[in-house]
Amino acid sequence: MKLFPSGPWFGLTRKRLRAAAWTFAVLSVLCAALYGAARTAQALEYRRAGAFLEELKRIQPGQSELSVMPFIQHYQGIRAEQELGSKDDSYIVRLDPWHLMRSFPGPDWADHSYRWACSEFGNWRRALKLRSWTANGQVAFADGKVNMVSGGLVLEGENEWLMAEWYDSAEIPAYRLSRSTENSLSGQEPRYAAHWTHLHFGHETGEGIISSVTPLGTSEELNAARNINLQCLMNGRGCHSLCELMPDAARYRREHGGGWGWNSGSWGMQPHDCQ
Repeated sequence: MKLFPSGPWFGLTRKRLRAAAWTFAVLSVLCAALYGAARTAQALEYRRAGAFLEELKRIQPGQSELSVMPFIQHYQGIRAEQELGSKDDSYIVRLDPWHLMRSFPGPDWADHSYRWACSEFGNWRRALKLRSWTANGQVAFADGKVNMVSGGLVLEGENEWLMAEWYDSAEIPAYRLSRSTENSLSGQEPRYAAHWTHLHFGHETGEGIISSVTPLGTSEELNAARNINLQCLMNGRGCHSLCELMPDAARYRREHGGGWGWNSGSWGMQPHDCQ
């Protein structure tokens, strides 16, 4: 009894078996090469993100605009939209290897197809340790000097999107202080503020920490606001929570009272051990 019909397409001849084996081998090598190239590119972008965020941290309020423009030009910064009547010039700089914040090159259908594939096969992609992320910053100038500098990271965690965002300016805006419980120094200008935020990213959700700090902040406060665990970019499992993404901020929060909110997770159950 034959298991396969003996037609021209299904006959299991030695020649066809050999061709099928070679085809499988070539496809396997091609997939392995593409995956290796993707992981190598991810490692290179990880190193760029580290240098990018460190350079942002070195920019200080009051620094001259001329000294900062080479950094902005190097990362192809673009002017940000300003409120009507604002005297500030503002530039946005970004590393976006996954095209989360900008269109994929080519026609619209290519961008739509790319985003559909990234979302539809998200669990498979994350299982292969290919987690998407974007790093961003903003520098605002007033009267030829830096008025505000910010930096941040949005990435896929173990169970949901995670975000870390910080702002460094001469003073903390009142609208950020209104959501903070950490500035109780009577008679003194607040130096550090942080709050939890719910995050919507595309059709998925997550959570983040938004921190504000001034140059008068202590080293502990500066670390709590700006230190981001960049190992989360290369960690195949993905960072477990905000406490893993920003360990100094979480430690500061625990030592000074208070906790973070929590989210349910977009592609896995998010534990509530970082509150």
